Amino acid sequence: MPGTKPEIEMLNTDILVIGGGSAGCMAAIAASDAAPDLDITILEKANIRRSGTLATGMDALNIVAVPRLSTPEEYVKGTDLDHLREVIDEDLHYVLAEKSFAMLKKLEQWGVEFEKDDTGQYVGTPTFYGPYPGNFTILMEGLDLKLILSREVAKRRITVLNHTITTALLSDNNSVYGSCGFNIRNGKFIVCSAKAVIMAAGGCGRFGMPSSGYMYGTFDFPGNAGDGYSMAYRAGAQLRNFEYVQHFVEIKKLNVPLGKGYDSECETKMINERGEEIEWRDGSDEDEVKLLLSGESVYERFSHLPEEDIKKIEEIWFNSERKHSIIIFFRERKIDIRKDDIEYGFEDISLCSGHGSSGIKVDTETATSLKGLYAAGDVACVPVQYLSGAFVYGEIAGQSAAKYAEKCNTREIDHELIQNQADKIFAQLDRSDGIKPKDFELRLRNMITEYLAPPRNAEKLETALKWIEKFRNEDVENLKVEDLHELGKAVEARFILDCAEMTARSALKRQETRWGKSDFRTDFPERDDKNWLKFVDLKMDHKTGEMTIFTSPIKRRKSKEQK
Repeated sequence: MPGTKPEIEMLNTDILVIGGGSAGCMAAIAASDAAPDLDITILEKANIRRSGTLATGMDALNIVAVPRLSTPEEYVKGTDLDHLREVIDEDLHYVLAEKSFAMLKKLEQWGVEFEKDDTGQYVGTPTFYGPYPGNFTILMEGLDLKLILSREVAKRRITVLNHTITTALLSDNNSVYGSCGFNIRNGKFIVCSAKAVIMAAGGCGRFGMPSSGYMYGTFDFPGNAGDGYSMAYRAGAQLRNFEYVQHFVEIKKLNVPLGKGYDSECETKMINERGEEIEWRDGSDEDEVKLLLSGESVYERFSHLPEEDIKKIEEIWFNSERKHSIIIFFRERKIDIRKDDIEYGFEDISLCSGHGSSGIKVDTETATSLKGLYAAGDVACVPVQYLSGAFVYGEIAGQSAAKYAEKCNTREIDHELIQNQADKIFAQLDRSDGIKPKDFELRLRNMITEYLAPPRNAEKLETALKWIEKFRNEDVENLKVEDLHELGKAVEARFILDCAEMTARSALKRQETRWGKSDFRTDFPERDDKNWLKFVDLKMDHKTGEMTIFTSPIKRRKSKEQK
């Protein structure tokens, strides 16, 4: 393979969807239903049957405003108070909740089963910890949800190119008209011209390093390496909230959404490192910040519980969507909660708007700041949207893109530009010396954990930027790969590097602590509404090639009277 020129394959489509996860599949389905005559193509770097964060299924829709059970207004208040602390675009969250029940009914028609009581009413459980807990979470049987989505895609004869990693958007800094990338199986460099592009490539799960040292043992899906963030940024789009990182208290070295709060109604005990019982309130920002600053671990104790409760806990744990990883973890360590305490601590940090806040700035129609580019799912800035947001805004993205594509023409492709991009990427196969992508990524992500994970301060953030400059100017241009698989990892390493710079510069800009464990600054430990009740945004200055950081005002929802 070294020394060979990449074979370039040119494709044309009306709507291009980048990422075949939950949002991408829903977007393609909605676009096809809205405009059946349009040609739709999905580019997926894995296989859409089991790809994205939803690969192993899901056990609930966390945000559903079921009529007579909860309201969109309650959801907006709950997510603001519990998560966003007034840095919020209320319109985005209202639309999500408003359309959530119709989405549940659509999934139900496709064969997804949701929990109901004996009278046939949906059973909702609290979603938030604050004064507006809201019964928005509806449990479901969703282990095969991804298979159901891929089946609906196939029904509509939507073109799917699996094993294709997208490397860049085609853009003139004002609009987007396609993408380029390559197939990691056959090496073809694929250029796809499109009237509209939907970015649904997920967040950046492979960001900080987990304490296990295993690069792919992350809380969020490790196949998502910030692809969409980086490509949108380099195309000229505006991004938002990168100072906010996902930072959870988890079972040490396991990195799954499992722990305190997943124990049903059982009264377990929390123990500190000295064996003393401590007060620990589920979801308490105050308790988690104390733990973050202490650098200690905490332990959960079950040994005092009756066997009936132990079995109830094990049933919940070992039947979750990540049951195989959980069973193996407990088996290999010979952990029995009847006698052993479980250790918790802060694990890897990541970027995602599903459980976090970072993403491409979008409006309620999923339009970005670039014409022809739409974004949905974890890659779009709809903070703490969970799976419900991926589905609701995936559907909206498909409808918006279809409407746009029906009114515009296909753009001409600059073949010389494409050839240069292909040659630059594939040149890494020709190097006799250089850094392996795995080694570079390990160094980069260890730096991210050391300097970008809270608690942080200006000195740490500035040190991170010095490392990022070194990585960008020296190391990343000397990556050497052996095969197409490693070539994909080299591309992903560049995506992660861009995300690291976005986080460092955004965190340096916001001189306060607003979200506690997710952005804690020791040099600005207090919330400062007077100066920082605003968004921190970023974009590339294409004249200088530099990242620019700026602020934008909060967007409150207008009342009916104001409208």
